[in-house]
Amino acid sequence: MDFTIGNESFKHQNDSNQQNRRPKSLATNPPTVATIVAKAVTVSKLENNELIAVGKYGFALAGDVKLNYYQLLLYGSKSSVLVNLVLSKDFNYNVNENNTVRFTSNENWHLEFSNTNDAVDFNSHLAFVLWKLNGFKELFWFDLYYPSRDDNVATYSSIVEIIYVAHTVQGKTIGPEVSNNIDDNRYLKVNVNQEGWERSLLGVNENTKRIVYIPVAEMGAWKILTNGRQCLCLTVTVKNVYEIKEEVIHDFPESISQSQEPLKSDPKNDSTLIKKKEIVEDKLTVETVAPSRVSIESLYEEFEKLKIDNIKTNERLTKLEALVNEKPNEKENSNEFKKPMKTLYKSIVREFPVDQTFSGSEIQTKIQNIFYNMLMCSNQSHSKND
Repeated sequence: MDFTIGNESFKHQNDSNQQNRRPKSLATNPPTVATIVAKAVTVSKLENNELIAVGKYGFALAGDVKLNYYQLLLYGSKSSVLVNLVLSKDFNYNVNENNTVRFTSNENWHLEFSNTNDAVDFNSHLAFVLWKLNGFKELFWFDLYYPSRDDNVATYSSIVEIIYVAHTVQGKTIGPEVSNNIDDNRYLKVNVNQEGWERSLLGVNENTKRIVYIPVAEMGAWKILTNGRQCLCLTVTVKNVYEIKEEVIHDFPESISQSQEPLKSDPKNDSTLIKKKEIVEDKLTVETVAPSRVSIESLYEEFEKLKIDNIKTNERLTKLEALVNEKPNEKENSNEFKKPMKTLYKSIVREFPVDQTFSGSEIQTKIQNIFYNMLMCSNQSHSKND
């Protein structure tokens, strides 16, 4: 079996430790191997814990897409092939800092691409091949590039802000682009969880480029970009990684919070407290906080987090809405009580449009002002009546 890379033709000759992994079906139906991607690399090998320079070589990924058969080649000329390796799902390929990678095939090879674009392009093609060899059904992620691994890497509960480009996966090929936030002027915020596709961002740091393949079972909010049966390919660039500090604060001054008797809040239930999420200030940029257009999935995630993070506020607003909509015969003096509560409810709805987001301090200030104005109006009304 021959295949061509550039003007060079190579005979099929597997590394000895790979020969037994060749599928039996290929023995009777030889694959037609074609070049998928090829780049120039600087080659070194590790001997006795020391890197020994080998020289400039070609590095190629070739294969037969129909048979899901792929080879990795490291070659200098027709008669100088350092590596001809049949890939399997267990192939161990490590992306290192900057544009370097390493893998083992008889020797411990260390390669450096000529530039970042070459590294990202080659690693992207290899990632897709390895995902296919692993069967398409598992969440799969693969580093394309990172400058270094400093102390500020994403752990569970970290917030990672990313730029992404999303493509559908159609059969054994990458489909069309279906979404990106490149021109949104706002990064997508992802909370790194132990479950769901978000766990694929564990270990990233600023400027990491990573590719993520999301199977149908773990699509989550991304499902709106597919036909319900397609997988999704995300190419991600990390812009910020930071932790969230939580502190308990009073959302109203004591004098105002005491005026909430209509809500029948039991002080022991801590109903006058909310958790404020405070972003570490030194990690914020103008792009992080600037108002701008957001993608559908970004809005979906922020809405879900808002419901979780502000559950006590939601409970109070639900009680308030119930009181506003209460029928007159369900409570004594209901008509007298309903009018100011309805005014209060409308004031809150007006101050917090559904198409905008607000920080904890903005919510606190606006609600304080609403209650203050209501109290002032109430006092003036009582004074006139007296």
